[in-house]
Amino acid sequence: MIPKSVGQIELGDLKALIGNAREGKTIEFKQQLPARSEQEKVQFLKTAASFANTSGGDLIIGMTAEGGLAKQLTGLPLPESDEYRLRLEQILASSLEPRLPRYEFKPIACGDGLYALVMRVPRSWLGPHRVTNNNKFYGRNSAGSYELDVQELRSAFVQLDTIAERMRGFRIDRVAKIAAGDAPVTLLDGGILVLHVVPFSTFDAGSAFALDEAVREPDRFPPLLDSRARQYQTTFDGLLTTSNLDAPPKPQRAYVQVMRSGAVEAVASSLAQGREGNILILPKLQAMIIHYSRLYAAGLHALGAEPPMAILGSLLGVQGMTLLQDFIPQGAIPEDLPSAKLDRSQYSLVETIFEALPLSDKDAAKRLKGTLDHLANAAGLASSPYFDAAGNYTANLD
Repeated sequence: MIPKSVGQIELGDLKALIGNAREGKTIEFKQQLPARSEQEKVQFLKTAASFANTSGGDLIIGMTAEGGLAKQLTGLPLPESDEYRLRLEQILASSLEPRLPRYEFKPIACGDGLYALVMRVPRSWLGPHRVTNNNKFYGRNSAGSYELDVQELRSAFVQLDTIAERMRGFRIDRVAKIAAGDAPVTLLDGGILVLHVVPFSTFDAGSAFALDEAVREPDRFPPLLDSRARQYQTTFDGLLTTSNLDAPPKPQRAYVQVMRSGAVEAVASSLAQGREGNILILPKLQAMIIHYSRLYAAGLHALGAEPPMAILGSLLGVQGMTLLQDFIPQGAIPEDLPSAKLDRSQYSLVETIFEALPLSDKDAAKRLKGTLDHLANAAGLASSPYFDAAGNYTANLD
């Protein structure tokens, strides 16, 4: 696998493969694009699925190989239109189950009007992916692609269940510690929102997260309701950003802990409003979940963490508070507005999985609908009132 992001790969990187790179677990070479024949389509799908089901990898199209060793960069006469890309995407979309959550293409000019095409398929946490044309699952080793046996398939499916269990265990453990006052900082009173953004790779012992880069750019992870980190520090557990001008150990309104594993824990306290400090407002809570889920996911991705990512929201210390169903109109008395009395100290919202990065807050809201509906249930509503019939979020997120 070329040790660069796809966008940074240049012609020199491909030339450096010649005579040095051998087809194996994370790289393969093909001279031509898959033709219309079923056999060539299956070979292309086999490569993509095997990368996704194992460690990810790069397919270099327009490169010949001899004995598996890269031999010559021949290039392809790619059309200026995206026709070739659309055809490859159509093959992937129609013949892999489940669909690949992510892959990237980059054409690289190599002279005389010819191009090499780099296709990168990251490891997928949504697999194993099956080639529907022949109903087979493929993995990859140093010899290339091979068909997964029954034991390997069983292990792949068990791994998904294990990740789900570890994800839930992670939330239970972290929420319990925060509720017990064992957070990285001392929090204020008045209702707490906990937001966890957790890449599936967090639970992969072989994955690495660029914590040092996170420390150099702490403003990628501002505390909830902030646009930047007012204070930050490196701790034994990772990067800690805080909300107040006074650094810890002074009590903080909010903090973000970017853990060494790549998981993000964002916590905001003192959320309740009103004369008695016991009013929570549904659309404000939902807007926080939407915006900061997208922001932290984007920050993690910029540091090398790939989707899928789980979004886990929780409310703490809210028993006896009132959750209003809408904003407070000017001049209105909050106690007179539609609401529900919260009868639990803790509420754990159903998780959302970002299979790909949201493109905007509106896009994030659409994906988070299940989580937002669950929060609306606590306010006495059957679903969040801020979605139209097409599933688009209608409340203002600016």
